[in-house]
Amino acid sequence: MKYFYDRFETHSWQYIKETHSDSVKTEIIVDIPPATEFRVHITRFQPGAGADPHTHEWEHAMYIMQGIGKVTIEGEEAIVKPGMLAFVPKDGVHSIYNIGEEELVVWGVSGPPKTEAGYAQLKRR
Repeated sequence: MKYFYDRFETHSWQYIKETHSDSVKTEIIVDIPPATEFRVHITRFQPGAGADPHTHEWEHAMYIMQGIGKVTIEGEEAIVKPGMLAFVPKDGVHSIYNIGEEELVVWGVSGPPKTEAGYAQLKRR
């Protein structure tokens, strides 16, 4: 089993076309498997890009590393900047958009899917 991950290693990329615009890509750092209870990823939103309101069957956290964004969770809206964290509960309706002029970089940790439909959300294209 691998226990250490180098940020500069080659990682897999996930593109989530159903809810995220085409200029959004997610770099998977630790996936399910080998982890069983969470996955770690970095998502990059180009200026103007984002994810329309959607839900997941898992909770997750978004830590803002770079850029300025607008996040809405269950109807509550905030302008997010580096150093802020947004928590999204299981099945919580949420969206995120890059409203700045530079790339919005988000470090994410999310729980595992519970159903086949959940796993389908994580498919790579």
